[in-house]
Amino acid sequence: MRNVIVIWIVLLVMLVSACDAGSPEASDSPPAPPKERKAGDSQVITYPGPDKAPKSPYYTVAVRQGQETKDSFTYISKNQFPRVNLYSEDTSWTTFSFSGKVTVVVTSQVSGPIQSCSILPSRLGIQPRINGHQVEFDLDTPAKLSVEINGQIKHPLLVFADPPESEPVPEPGPDVLYFGPGVHEVGRVELKSGQTVYIAGGAYVKGYFDGGTNKTDITIRGRGVVSGEAYEHKAHHMIEIMGNNTRNIRIEGITIVNSPWTHIRMWGQNNTVRNVKMISWYYNTDGILLGNDSLIEDCFFKLNDDAVKLYHSRMVVRNCVLWQLMNGAPFQLTWNVSVPTSDVSVTNCDVIRVEHYKDWDNRAVFNSIHGGTGHLSRYIFDHITIENADFRFVKLIFLKTKFNEEQIGYGNISDVTFRHINILNEMKHKSILQGHDAEHGIRHITFEQVTMNNKPITIDEFDMDSASVRDVNVIPGPGG
Repeated sequence: MRNVIVIWIVLLVMLVSACDAGSPEASDSPPAPPKERKAGDSQVITYPGPDKAPKSPYYTVAVRQGQETKDSFTYISKNQFPRVNLYSEDTSWTTFSFSGKVTVVVTSQVSGPIQSCSILPSRLGIQPRINGHQVEFDLDTPAKLSVEINGQIKHPLLVFADPPESEPVPEPGPDVLYFGPGVHEVGRVELKSGQTVYIAGGAYVKGYFDGGTNKTDITIRGRGVVSGEAYEHKAHHMIEIMGNNTRNIRIEGITIVNSPWTHIRMWGQNNTVRNVKMISWYYNTDGILLGNDSLIEDCFFKLNDDAVKLYHSRMVVRNCVLWQLMNGAPFQLTWNVSVPTSDVSVTNCDVIRVEHYKDWDNRAVFNSIHGGTGHLSRYIFDHITIENADFRFVKLIFLKTKFNEEQIGYGNISDVTFRHINILNEMKHKSILQGHDAEHGIRHITFEQVTMNNKPITIDEFDMDSASVRDVNVIPGPGG
């Protein structure tokens, strides 16, 4: 009997040892997926703060649902280009996911009580409640918000209230690259076709992603952060996959900060960027360039060059929030586009701030610097609200630059419609429409139901070159 007991003990020890030896490290593999929830269940998901990630000294954020309150880690990005970005010294932000109804509680760590608070986009009508050093507000749908306390944006807070992820954490495999919670210093990450990169909430990845050319079927998703803070200005783009045969690239849910150059740069076709948040400071920190038949949806931009680059046909941009720093345009139609480009749609977007204060070629909410030979046609901008922007509404010009010296001749811009554009304040400078000549110019431009400071705009608010611009129509709409 004693021998039988000893044998059973030995077998048990061997079994436990085998299990321990086969257990993966937490940083190497994704955790077990959470329990399934039924559609419509209320939930709040917050993410751990990495020990060495930059933490905001100005705010703490908590999310309350019913009787449960969860802290949401608040990051900070320091202004890397204070010589020209005069209004913000930094930007704090927090990300959480939820469904149902929640109350967001922001506590100011700065001395003195909160006297006032505004939440942008103002179109959403979110009403804050102030109590001493705290402000709280309610949400029942995902939103990307700027919480601005005591009338200043020196230290703004951004709240990214995301929906829960719709897909499970990917299973381990040769085509899965997983970044779990914590700080990861990875440098250059080479992307390959068919790969999934998952950046978990609470992951802070210092590096960039380079796909070379002509890659297909790549997904980068999650709720984590990718930072370019370790790199000098224009060292590289943060996510880049070039080549005309690049297709089916999806980037979703992540936050990209401190970029040294463009945030997302792709050619090809059928690419999607959804629910990506971007915060960067240098000149040349353009937002997103995609290929034909591509979608930009539900993204946030706070950066210092052209945010949405509309250089390819059949692009769809919708439900985005934009905070433009002092350089670049929120919506750039062309910078030397050389091929016919058409059927571009931008709808339901909020431009919450534009910090232009010094004139240059690309400083307007809607801009073109068309030194290329391409014909741009059938662009529509519909249901866009613009606030805290007082420089210039539109600037469409033809101009050769040092970036397109190889292109001989000029193109055209035609059939562009601006509809249901609500500008909440006055502009200091008139809009500008200027082509090259009668054969290479701007024609068939429509402004329909566009208001500025609660008044319909008029043709008098445009400077137009009569030799190269024709058929500009301003339609006030009902009651105008």
